[in-house]
Amino acid sequence: MYELRLPSLGSDMEQGRLLQWLVKPGDKVERGQVVAVVDTAKAAIDVECWQAGTVHRLLAPLQQTLPVGSPLALLRLPGESADEVEHQWA
Repeated sequence: MYELRLPSLGSDMEQGRLLQWLVKPGDKVERGQVVAVVDTAKAAIDVECWQAGTVHRLLAPLQQTLPVGSPLALLRLPGESADEVEHQWA
């Protein structure tokens, strides 16, 4: 399981508002793929995924303002089942 978290996209960034998901549960993602758009105090920024896998669950709802480090989504790693991810996340 890989937990995608809101990254710090600048030295003064403390939070961001989730504007758009570019993936949905079941989508396969590659390392470096843009998966979401977040609004910061300065601009709308793309959020990249740094692990290949399959989107298991989106954790953050659209338009929610979240602090840096907040979980955004869960990914299943290659070879992992949905049950394994649910067990690890619980």
